[in-house]
Amino acid sequence: MDHAGLFADSPVNRGRQLELDVVRGLAILFMLLVHVHEAFAAYPFAPTWGTRLIRFLGGPPAAPVFMFALGVGVVYSRRSTVKALALRGLRLFVLAYALNFVRDSLSLCAAYLLTGEAENLEDAVTYFFAIDILAFAGLACLFFAAAIKLRFRTVHYIAAALLCAAANLPLSRITFESPALYRVTDLIWGTSEYTWFPFLTWIPFPIAGYLFGQLLLRCRDKQRFYKDCLWISIPALLAFVIFARLQDIDIGWVDGFWERSYFQHTLMGNLILLNMVIAWISVFFFLTPQLPDFVRNSLCRWSRNITEMYVIHWLILGFTWVILQGPFELSWIVVYFLFLVPVTDWLACRYLLLKAKLLPPKTAGGAAA
Repeated sequence: MDHAGLFADSPVNRGRQLELDVVRGLAILFMLLVHVHEAFAAYPFAPTWGTRLIRFLGGPPAAPVFMFALGVGVVYSRRSTVKALALRGLRLFVLAYALNFVRDSLSLCAAYLLTGEAENLEDAVTYFFAIDILAFAGLACLFFAAAIKLRFRTVHYIAAALLCAAANLPLSRITFESPALYRVTDLIWGTSEYTWFPFLTWIPFPIAGYLFGQLLLRCRDKQRFYKDCLWISIPALLAFVIFARLQDIDIGWVDGFWERSYFQHTLMGNLILLNMVIAWISVFFFLTPQLPDFVRNSLCRWSRNITEMYVIHWLILGFTWVILQGPFELSWIVVYFLFLVPVTDWLACRYLLLKAKLLPPKTAGGAAA
């Protein structure tokens, strides 16, 4: 494939990238779905096709897409300065633990008051220190702030991704029994079951997104670009999946479900999931024009409001769990999800309107992807 004329020497493809808004909107939708399932389904999960579909959609098309898009957004945003990224990273990091406290610690204390089970109090402390996607997003923003400060070039980003993946291989075998240790190391690599998004495992996704965004920004022909992406990512995905199976490399996909090793995967998991993400985005570049306006507009709105929707849905989910407990049948879970989506969407919009009135933005501009 001849790429000589595909990329310009300077940015030619500015503005919001609709296909990225659509896949980000789908990512938050799938996060809501899988979180409702986790909260209210009986464990171990029933091996049905409906359950497998929910678990799959809550996997590669959700968090990995969000992280990849985060990296693209750093390229396209007009606020990708060292100071802005550092402040955003710190805010997200603090928000992550504030959410843990309200969603987990307070709700588990409430559950203790209702049930008298001492285990709920222990879990209230444990889950306060759990590493969710917001904590990782905060660290990723701090990484990009440092990279911009150090004037990273493409080769430095590639080296950083490879070094993190390489360090993750030996460190992933090291775990700690002491909560005092793993509550710190969980931020960096998977030392306990309470870290879902350790830094070394997941930082290759926003870095890859950043490099992808640099190409997209200079792309003269998006249709040709995304066709090339499909021609490269799908064969690569199949090759890596076959290799992983032949070598018995665990990437977390067991009997149709993502297990703990999905959240704490190593290099092969990075390669498989990154190719899935690129193929997914490429497919939606071609599908997006065919979507009804209502669907496309909703997905774009959810993409813009993704952080607010993420926090709000967890607050609703955390406290309804205290009251309802469960477990429930899959049909009930789907109905709850269909209720949760519009409520979360509406509350996120109301919150942002109120915030705009109370704290009007000083300058215009924002992420373009």
